[in-house]
Amino acid sequence: MCKVELPLLLGMNPHWEQKINSYRWCLHVHAFAATIALITAPVQFFPGFRVRHLQIHKLLGRLYAFSICIAAPIAIYIAMAHLTADEKWPTVAQGSLWLCTTLAGVYTASNKQLIMHQIWITRSYALTLTFISTRMMVDVLKIDINAIFGGNANLIWTSSFVALMMADILCASANPIRKLEIA
Repeated sequence: MCKVELPLLLGMNPHWEQKINSYRWCLHVHAFAATIALITAPVQFFPGFRVRHLQIHKLLGRLYAFSICIAAPIAIYIAMAHLTADEKWPTVAQGSLWLCTTLAGVYTASNKQLIMHQIWITRSYALTLTFISTRMMVDVLKIDINAIFGGNANLIWTSSFVALMMADILCASANPIRKLEIA
C-alpha cells in the first residue's frame, strides 16, 4: 500500500490531488477511521485473546464499531457526491452493507447472542477488507474491467459478494454446530 497510499498522503500525485480536492478532508477522516477498524479487528478473532482479555476485547470492539460508524457514512457521502455514476451505487451499497453488518454485530453482542455476533462481525470485517482488495486490484495491479463487462463497478459488487460468502463459509467451517445455526 506504500506504493499507492504514501504518495497520495504526501500529495505526490497531482492527478489524484486534483480529483479529491473538493472532498480531501472527508476522505482523510474516512481513511483514518477505516484504518482504525482495519487494525483493531484482527486480534479480536483469536478465541484465546477474547477469553483471557474480555475487557480489552470489548474496548477494541467498541473502537472498531465506532470507527466504522464514522468511516461508512463518509464513504457513502463521498460516493453520492463525488463518484462517477457507474461507481456511485455499488459503493453506496458496499458502505451501507459495511455499516449494517457492523451494527448487527453490535446489536447481537449487546443481546448476548454471541454466535450471531461472531457471524455479523466476521461479515463486517470481510467488508472492511474489500476496500483494501479493490484498491489493490485497481491502483496497484492496474486491473481495469472493460465497460462491456460492467467496468470497475462490477469489481465492487463482486468483491462485496465474495467477501460476504467467504465470511459465511469461514463461520460455518469454524464450528460444525454453527452450520445448522446459519442456515
